[in-house]
Amino acid sequence: MAPALILSLLLALLFTLQQMQDRRDLLLSHGRASAEQLVELIHLSEGHPFEERIQWLDKGLMALMLERDMIRSVQLYRADRNEAGEEKFTLLSSVGPRPRTSFSADQLRGKQAHVYEDLNSLQVLHPLRGEDTNCWLTIELHRPYFLVGTYQVALVGLIGLIICTLIALVWAVALAERASRSLERIKETLRAVGQGKFATRAAGSRNLELSQLSEEINLMAENLAEYQRDYQDGLHQSMEDLRQSLDAMEEQNIELELARKKALESSRIKSTFLANTSHEIRTPLNGIIGFTNLLLKTEVDQLQQDYLQTILRSSESLLTTINDILDFSRIESGNLVLDHSPMNLGQVLEETLQILAPFGYEHNLELVPFVDPQLPPSQIGDPLRIKQILTNLVSTAIRCSENGSIPVRIAVQSGKESELMVQISIVDNGARCDEQGRRELRQLLNSSPLQQQVTNNGMGLSTARSLVQSMGGELGMESNEQGGSSYWVQLPLTIDRNRAAITREQFPGCRVLLVDPNPMTRQQIYQQLSHWQAEAQEHCDGQNLVPAIEQMWRHDALPDALIIDTAIAAGNFDDFIATAQQLVDTYQCRVVVQGSPVDLRRCYDALRTRVLAFLGKPVSREGLLRALKRVVPHQAQSRPQTGAFPALPWPSAPRVLAVDDHEANRLLMSELLRAQNIEAVVAASGAEALALWREQHFDMIFMDIQMPGMDGIATTRKIREEESGRRTPVIALTAHVGTEEKSRLLSAGLDDYLSKPVSEVQLTHTVKRWMEVNGSGEDIAIPPLVAPRLVDIGESLNLANQDPGLARDLLRMLLKGLHEDEPELTRLFAEKDHKGLFERVHRLHGGCCYCGVLRLRSATGQLQEMLRPVQDQALVDTGEFEGAYEQVRREIRSLREWATEQDLDALFGLESVGAKGSNGRVIREGENSH
Repeated sequence: MAPALILSLLLALLFTLQQMQDRRDLLLSHGRASAEQLVELIHLSEGHPFEERIQWLDKGLMALMLERDMIRSVQLYRADRNEAGEEKFTLLSSVGPRPRTSFSADQLRGKQAHVYEDLNSLQVLHPLRGEDTNCWLTIELHRPYFLVGTYQVALVGLIGLIICTLIALVWAVALAERASRSLERIKETLRAVGQGKFATRAAGSRNLELSQLSEEINLMAENLAEYQRDYQDGLHQSMEDLRQSLDAMEEQNIELELARKKALESSRIKSTFLANTSHEIRTPLNGIIGFTNLLLKTEVDQLQQDYLQTILRSSESLLTTINDILDFSRIESGNLVLDHSPMNLGQVLEETLQILAPFGYEHNLELVPFVDPQLPPSQIGDPLRIKQILTNLVSTAIRCSENGSIPVRIAVQSGKESELMVQISIVDNGARCDEQGRRELRQLLNSSPLQQQVTNNGMGLSTARSLVQSMGGELGMESNEQGGSSYWVQLPLTIDRNRAAITREQFPGCRVLLVDPNPMTRQQIYQQLSHWQAEAQEHCDGQNLVPAIEQMWRHDALPDALIIDTAIAAGNFDDFIATAQQLVDTYQCRVVVQGSPVDLRRCYDALRTRVLAFLGKPVSREGLLRALKRVVPHQAQSRPQTGAFPALPWPSAPRVLAVDDHEANRLLMSELLRAQNIEAVVAASGAEALALWREQHFDMIFMDIQMPGMDGIATTRKIREEESGRRTPVIALTAHVGTEEKSRLLSAGLDDYLSKPVSEVQLTHTVKRWMEVNGSGEDIAIPPLVAPRLVDIGESLNLANQDPGLARDLLRMLLKGLHEDEPELTRLFAEKDHKGLFERVHRLHGGCCYCGVLRLRSATGQLQEMLRPVQDQALVDTGEFEGAYEQVRREIRSLREWATEQDLDALFGLESVGAKGSNGRVIREGENSH
């Protein structure tokens, strides 16, 4: 309706405006005609007197008014001058009312006939012809005549518009009803099709558009019906295929389940075989390594000492190979366990290079170790696995190099409290490795350890990378400017605070001349001598060595010691021996001969009576120190290492029971314990150990696990059941290693774990940690009748409802908070803030109640009860609870030291390869406790 209505309005408005314009033009034409008629009448009467003419005019005007109803009034004006000489209109004749608008004589002078129109009046003005004066005839038209006509026209147009609108409305409603009925039928059809009734069809319509829509809907319904038939046919076929596939999959699942059970059984058999093999090899290897170390402490000549060192290094290499095989199996099964024992990283590096040195000499290569002087003398880590990593990387560098030196450097990157980050870098010269080989090495470093086989040099580069990542470190490879490669390893370590006093050797004022054509080895020895405050001089030419020494001798400037490398012989050892004898006999030089073990043996017999020391390469710090002490014993000075802890004497000789079914191991343990001023008693079986424990008192027991008859676990359980006084620490000694093994031993009641072969350092560290060592002048607190364990894993599990993960997390949170609790307790005690001290101790005691830290829980509970009545008092004698406060501090320190050496995941049986923190490091307890 809108277009029709708008068109009608426009037409009505146009028609109305046209009629208004026509009416106005008609009105004006009648006015002009009347004015012209009257003017003509007045002109024709010019010959008559003025009065008669006026009368005739009045009659004519009257007649005009009577004849024309559209004329409102008629007036005749003449302009007369007044006394002032101004012209003013004078009304000569008038018919009708006075005009609404009047004019002055000046406004009309000189103008022609015209029409004047405004809001008030519509007049026709016409001048009289032939008159000397200014005379005008004005006819005012009747405007209502014009408006009434306009209203009539508008009314007629409005009535017509209304009639047309009603007709259009009726027609539109009829069309809408018909279209609505058609759309309703289409909607019903679409609803039926949507419900799956594809046979439904839409009826036709007389409307063209609706008819086309119905045809499209019918075509859609036919297509959907066809698609449904095809879908059902395909569905039936798919169901049949799926049924057949499920049957086949069920058969395959059964086969896979059988294969999985076989694989698990094979893996169990393999693990058992590896564990038994490890035990059978480690048990005699423990005696070989232990007695070799003891023999090295006896008086033997230098050649015999070299032989013993070779036996020791070969045994350790065999142990490394065993660990390689076991570690590969653990990585494959996800049960890798890292050891946390005291070690010297520099010594580990030197031992590794000494083992690999013969392999390097085959390619005319020298392995040169550089150890950062800032490296602490003792760290906590896994020395065997670090040695595996170094062995593999250095072996790779040897295979890529020829004719030169391979420097291996240890640098301290950063250190914070007890944490230490070290970097080990190895550089090869790339003489035997092309770009394709280096790409393969990078692929090995980035590949999974399970994607390649173990090589005869170790586990393979990718397995070494897995070990580095398990330690929380990084391993990388870069190209250097010399055309070779640089391998670097970053490892986080923990500084060992529980160690004996370490002395720092110094040789102030000692002058040493280095004669070596290899600048790399000269640099190594020069740096070490400078660290010992010795004055080192370098000489690289062996041909003019004797003239140079003679010149020094003449000027009385001979060095205190002379280190000569066998490399200056250039294969002519007769001349080298003669030169060394001449330096000793003629110039009384104190000579140290340095070289590879093969070269040293070639000149050992000829020079052993003249040369004071033989120094094997790669040169170790211990070997260099021993040689210097032989040649300049009067200049050696020793002073305690800064930051070292002095050894504490035993208040009385402890008694330790060592249980082992292997006679060599029993003898070794007794010798190692007697070296620590400990009274050792040995037992060959569990029954014998139990009988000795019932008859005598022992401060500690070292228990072998795998023994015939009553094994170590059964013996320990029997001891735990029968003991009623002070708890005796029982340390496991076993060749089996693994997460499940350690967890099983600790859950069975043993207190700690040592794997064979046992080193003297590990044994000393364990004894000091579990024995109560007190100074002679200290006040020794009387222990309770039953001394609880420092950490009871079994109680932690009971408090956590046997949830190992929850128990580990609770203990880890407590250990992490001890780092802040200890200095805060010290501050509050010094400031005598009893209320703050009570709140801190109360919070710490609450945390202990959810973990198996029995001793710390007891100490905090005792101090809490002492502080409770005095927490609001400022002036209180602190001596009343000072002893309890010190006991809390001691327990906190003991717990923190315990945490640095433990792996909570292993203790609770949760650790596996890939159990790492957010930063990629294996989460180890002790990293948070400090």
